[in-house]
Amino acid sequence: MSDAKPEPPPAETLDVTALSVATPEAVAESRPPPEPALSPLLAPTTPLDRLKREPARFDIDQATAIALRTAGLPVDEPEALVLRTTARLAMPAGAVLAARPEQGELTLGSFGLVGAGGVLPRHHTTQVAAEQRKRSLALHVFLDMLGRRVTGLHSKAGAKYRPTRNPEPAARVLAATIGMGTPNLQGRTHIPQAALLYHAGNLAARTRSAERLRAMLEAETGRPVEIEEFAGGFIRLPEEERTRMPSGRGAPQHCVLGVSTTAGAQVWDPQARLIIRFGPLDRTSFDSLLPGTPNWLRVTQLARLFVGPDTAFAVNLVLRAEDVPAGALGSTSRLGWTSWAGSSKPRRGHARDAVFEPREVV
Repeated sequence: MSDAKPEPPPAETLDVTALSVATPEAVAESRPPPEPALSPLLAPTTPLDRLKREPARFDIDQATAIALRTAGLPVDEPEALVLRTTARLAMPAGAVLAARPEQGELTLGSFGLVGAGGVLPRHHTTQVAAEQRKRSLALHVFLDMLGRRVTGLHSKAGAKYRPTRNPEPAARVLAATIGMGTPNLQGRTHIPQAALLYHAGNLAARTRSAERLRAMLEAETGRPVEIEEFAGGFIRLPEEERTRMPSGRGAPQHCVLGVSTTAGAQVWDPQARLIIRFGPLDRTSFDSLLPGTPNWLRVTQLARLFVGPDTAFAVNLVLRAEDVPAGALGSTSRLGWTSWAGSSKPRRGHARDAVFEPREVV
């Protein structure tokens, strides 16, 4: 009686291996290309962002509704989308595995002719996987084309029992309440329309409090926000409101001492400015909020929409003490923005001296 264990059968005799192996071309066909990474600061706040980053959380009818609107296709024709399947028998992570809404493409995991949730017998999935290993996608594309109509009907059946699926009437009302109801005003900012509608309750409120502004910015960035009111600022005086003494160049104006006299072309007003303070931030979040970045435009434009054109504000980015770089010649730090002079010893307090004033007009 021998104690030797029997050798396993060769790999080529196992159909399961054949089903789980695909060529790089086949994988690229079924998966969307990598999207440009969003800033680690701003979490996805729109259904479109969530669909691209977490497609497994969506049902088929939900994903098709978002993809149809994003691609500009009729909302009642889900078969107009490119609906793909995967030639695998492994349990899918969700009903939707990948999404390219801008191109009108969805990769499904639980519905179709082939795959783990396919209606055809499993040997058809085996044959499709074998064709993919031969660098031939014709059979898979053909079966997806045949199943597109059935998948579209399945999506319509799911939407049939969701009477609130069409958000257009509510979206128009919310856009009108925040002053963005006309088409010419939409798309003028770097803030997604869905994010503006999400904050419609605060943007449409008559009372513009610091707490409302803080709550909106914290929801957008996921970072601590503090609003410093009455920070003060200079207001530039127009030429006709400046003090002018009697001279040969014209009549005197605003020169009653203690009543209307001012020195210079600007005056200090303690109510003219507020400071929006973010932090303490790590270095990645700090860099992603610097002027000129997409996050900077999104945050400052949202604040401008809230406070209005007459209130000035500045943005103070507070960098954590442990992330403050030591000053060194030849480094890639930006003078006045991401460079600090001083001792190389660890700092005891956070760096609070990065203050920027936005110049953009919404």
